[in-house]
Amino acid sequence: MHLIRRVRIGATTLLTLLLTTLLVAASWSVVGAQDRDDGLEWAPLVTPPPVVTPTIHSPTDEVDGYSMGDADAPVVIEVWEDFQCPYCQRFTYEVEPALVETYVKDGDVRLVFRNLAFLGNESQWAAVAGSLAADQNMFWPFHDYLFANFGGNESGSYHIDRLLEIAETVGLDMDRFREGLALENARERWAEIEAVSRAGAIAQGINATPTVVVNGVPLGSPDFATVSDAVEVELAKSATTAAEEDAPEAETTEDE
Repeated sequence: MHLIRRVRIGATTLLTLLLTTLLVAASWSVVGAQDRDDGLEWAPLVTPPPVVTPTIHSPTDEVDGYSMGDADAPVVIEVWEDFQCPYCQRFTYEVEPALVETYVKDGDVRLVFRNLAFLGNESQWAAVAGSLAADQNMFWPFHDYLFANFGGNESGSYHIDRLLEIAETVGLDMDRFREGLALENARERWAEIEAVSRAGAIAQGINATPTVVVNGVPLGSPDFATVSDAVEVELAKSATTAAEEDAPEAETTEDE
């Protein structure tokens, strides 16, 4: 069994990051931005690496924003991730495809992505870009490209030029996407993402990425065996409940 490690958030770091609502562009090595007809022009100091094609391809049917699978599935798997988390990248390549093949495609599981962007400014920009893709119901292909193109923390992996190229490759409406990445719009979007993440992480006690939650219960490990065991327990509960609901009521007769 291959174990997948997780990146843990220190208490001080979590408090600081979850209270921060400004999206800072400095780590993108931006020297300036000016208004143009098509939005903001960013001037990078370095040339970002070329975009690569992912070797995994998430299904694009039965998707709704960050969600994949039957909306009425008896089991919901939530995965809390940061696009700059190397263990999240590993989970995406090693565990997620197996969950999709085994449970999502059969209608047993609905898979939901949850943002917990705490590893730097590029994490925040990737979260904003992913949110914009979700608005166009193209989050999952965009998600695949983001993890395929992660090359190290704050390394330019999610430089704006790369995000734009990924968006165009995936087939997003580029006018909408560019507008969403304009700095003030991006800051507003990040504030919304951060507020939802903060509330959810505190409510569920999430302090590491990737963290997998099955029907509201956080798991101690994100490896496939652990997640599968939890899913099977929930499926068994669902089957028992369904059988009880379908069972005919016992008839009673009055004594003559």
